[in-house]
Amino acid sequence: MANSLNSTLKMLRSGAAMQAFVLLGAGVAGSAISVVPAMAQQQPEAVAVGQEEPAGTDIVVTGSRIARPEADSAVPITVIDDTQLSLEGQQNISDVLNELPQVGIGQTRTNTNFSTSGTGTATVNLRALGSSRTLTLVNGRRFIGGFAGDSAVDLNNIPTDFLERVELVTGGSSAVYGSDAVAGVVNFILRDKFKGISVRGQSTLTGKGDAQRYFASVTAGETLGDGRGNILVNYSYDRDEGLFSRQRAISAQDCSGVVCGLGSFSSFAPQGQFRLLSPTGGAIAAVNLPTANQFFSFNPDNSLARLDGFNTGAFGFNRNGVRYISVPVQRHLVSGIANYEITNGIKAFVEATYSNVKSQASLEASPIANADLGSLGYNIDNPFIPAAVAAQIAGLNSDANPANDVGFIGFRRRQNEVFSRSNRASRETVRVATGFKGEIADRFNWEASYVYGRLRDFNTTQDVDAARYRNALDAIRVGPGNVVGTDIVCRDVAARAAGCVPINLFGLNTADPLASAYVQSQVAKSEDIVNTQQVWSANIAGPLFALWAGDVGASIGVEYRKEKTVDDLDFLTNTGGNSGNQIPDLVGQFNVKEVFGELNVPLLKDKSFVKYLGLIGAARYSDYSTIGNVFSWNAGAEFEPISGLRFRGVYAVANRAPNIGELFSQPSETFAAVSDPCDGITAATATPEAVACRANVPAIGNFFTANPTGTFQYSLADIQGINGFVGGNTALKEETAKTYTLGVTVSPQLVRGLIFTADYYNIKIEDAIGSLGRSFSIQQCLLTGAPVFCSQVTRDSSTGFVTTVNGQLINVVTLETSGIDFGIRYQRQLNLLGNDRFSFNGNYTWLLDYKQQSDPTSAKIDSAGTYGNGFSTHRFNVRGTYSIDEFSFSWQTTFTSGGNYIYNDGTGPSVSNTPAVEALNAQPDYWLHDAQARFDLKSGYSFFFGIDNLFDKKPRYLPGTPFGTPTGLETAADYDVIGRRFTAGFKFKL
Repeated sequence: MANSLNSTLKMLRSGAAMQAFVLLGAGVAGSAISVVPAMAQQQPEAVAVGQEEPAGTDIVVTGSRIARPEADSAVPITVIDDTQLSLEGQQNISDVLNELPQVGIGQTRTNTNFSTSGTGTATVNLRALGSSRTLTLVNGRRFIGGFAGDSAVDLNNIPTDFLERVELVTGGSSAVYGSDAVAGVVNFILRDKFKGISVRGQSTLTGKGDAQRYFASVTAGETLGDGRGNILVNYSYDRDEGLFSRQRAISAQDCSGVVCGLGSFSSFAPQGQFRLLSPTGGAIAAVNLPTANQFFSFNPDNSLARLDGFNTGAFGFNRNGVRYISVPVQRHLVSGIANYEITNGIKAFVEATYSNVKSQASLEASPIANADLGSLGYNIDNPFIPAAVAAQIAGLNSDANPANDVGFIGFRRRQNEVFSRSNRASRETVRVATGFKGEIADRFNWEASYVYGRLRDFNTTQDVDAARYRNALDAIRVGPGNVVGTDIVCRDVAARAAGCVPINLFGLNTADPLASAYVQSQVAKSEDIVNTQQVWSANIAGPLFALWAGDVGASIGVEYRKEKTVDDLDFLTNTGGNSGNQIPDLVGQFNVKEVFGELNVPLLKDKSFVKYLGLIGAARYSDYSTIGNVFSWNAGAEFEPISGLRFRGVYAVANRAPNIGELFSQPSETFAAVSDPCDGITAATATPEAVACRANVPAIGNFFTANPTGTFQYSLADIQGINGFVGGNTALKEETAKTYTLGVTVSPQLVRGLIFTADYYNIKIEDAIGSLGRSFSIQQCLLTGAPVFCSQVTRDSSTGFVTTVNGQLINVVTLETSGIDFGIRYQRQLNLLGNDRFSFNGNYTWLLDYKQQSDPTSAKIDSAGTYGNGFSTHRFNVRGTYSIDEFSFSWQTTFTSGGNYIYNDGTGPSVSNTPAVEALNAQPDYWLHDAQARFDLKSGYSFFFGIDNLFDKKPRYLPGTPFGTPTGLETAADYDVIGRRFTAGFKFKL
């Protein structure tokens, strides 16, 4: 088997993929199978050797609208059925999907604490290509996007106990389902029949007694009209209490590189850190005033403390002490389905979903420096200045050295008693799908439907009004005492009349509550997101005519879709009047008209060495109001030489239209740090960038003419003052994905109840939407002069300094990924100890490459083999279950192979080449084990007890810098950051 796999890999990389799979299929068919799953459909019934297997029926399987036998899907499908869901015992379907090797980490409870919107959301991210490139469906129909201007669906809206199964399709499926299906499709199939009442309840607690989770669900169903219809309803409630970073050793303290604790704390401390500044607000050179005489802070008793610069140690602040490592989430979900046969062959249906989801972040109080408020700092006559500092300033300003004169006191301070910036999110989602479906002449199935979806996501937090804050900083003394508002007042008379109260930031908890209330924004900082979606569609499918090998199946349909987003931010955020950057509202909409069709053509059947041979094809023509006409298609073949051995292959051209946010986001301001290659060069610096700086920037050339021995250098204020605007682009076009899959399915007659699959996938996305790095634009403008780069960069004509660097979304990125999925599913009635059974299923993905090219001038970076992020070379998830009578025991193992966490070209991570960081970069293999015991009594009652992360496997330390891991985690979201968890629950049916 190992030799067969090695040969296969060589052939795949040389392009002979079909030959490889012929050999692989033949090798598997004649060998003992011990690999891991991706299935064609539902779990097969357990059948003893020698018994007849249940006959298959034609159904509609995700990836096609043409009904066919469930095991004969022409595209790779992974299925999670309700049996597996019950063994998982999870209350949120995202926790189940994230265990699959085909899925990269999307947004989860453990990486959204710092989301300005989207706190506590959950998305699915097939092939780690981005959640917006995975099309999420419910019963084959679209679901409203869960984010402003984005199609990605928040899985918090999917009721776990209402699911019959989940189907995942790899590869481009735009021809069948439309835009966004470039990485694949996840289709949630809801129950449509149920009679009686079913109740499930469970509770989860960690081995440390924290991170509690509670879940309760009630499902009720009844038939209507003498069996002509049925109705079923589900209500689910669950609550996750979340987990603070300080509750786990790995994230209890701020870390930077290899240092955790003192030395890595924030210099924005609750008691403040301060610096004497010149009369122009600039830094005073150490040669004129020693550093130790410039900086100061306060001890815990608010006595004055002198510093040698901004301090990240004992006078710093541990931000992780108040952050969440997993945010709390509370959900109410109500789902209902009704079907009624109006006449023979015509059935009306309604599907309805309502969800209310609440979550909140826990962030440290906002760090604010005087520059963030557009202020030079405290005036030196401010009455709050400590007496010792005031005396020092008076002495410096009265001596004979003007170079050490002080004009302002700059500050950086945590706003603990001033305001909280922790986000609170409340989301309401409503979706209704309704229509009619039926049969014509017992031959054609048809459906006409309408889907309406609406999301309202309301986010609130506190902030300050920068203008009020500046007024409060500028205080004067008008009385002999120290009473704020009486003896010490705001300097501006008009501000005083409007209620200004001066603010004292010198020390811990020194801000008067009235001053804190005054500087807070009088307009609540909020973001009110409303997404709406309407979809009208109709299709008909069935056999067109018969050929010698069977019926030619066909499907044809039309669809009209309209989507709109309004992302309304408060006035101060719109104008940049608070502590953050200026962000405009987002308003955008589009519509698309589509026609689509499929064919399934059998060519040969029941011939010598050809049990079945057929072709499939699909096409979709789309007319977008934003990007114009788009055409997607696929074509494939199926070949079954003998019973139980089937080959399949599909080539597809899929697309993703730019979403509303990418098209219509207005430019928003950023002050993120950038790097100018000209910074620090001399007349002799010989790098290509330095040569270009002197030759291509007139002001820099003039500088060296006047200062041949000088250094062209930015001050800290110059660097911090470089702004830029980033935003959408109405000139964007669609992303195009060219994908193909080649696979084999083995279901040997001698081993009933076994299905094995192996599928090679290859996805290449061209013209993917992205933005150029702002520093990169500066560099490439210097080296190439290309307008695509230089149009983003503005330099001061007199100084040569970069003043503005913009970053606009463009079609510039290329993504490529390929690999092999293996799947196995097996059930067997053992009859060893009576009525005992065994089942086994698993999924294994072998990632061959994952390449990204950020722009045409950059090299492709292959991340395959790095740890996590969906890039690990080997990932698998397997589960074995042994059952006897009413008792069952299940064991699940999830594996992720190790590697460097960030790309390593052999010289070490590009951000840092220190040996200590190199050691952190190397991550070992990671195993997790879960177990569950279950009692299913004949009376309809079930009791279960499960342990997740049975051996309490700890995550590995990975600081945010240089690895870019989620803030506050100090590790990757691919790891289990919570630890061993115990779940106990029950279920009963009446």
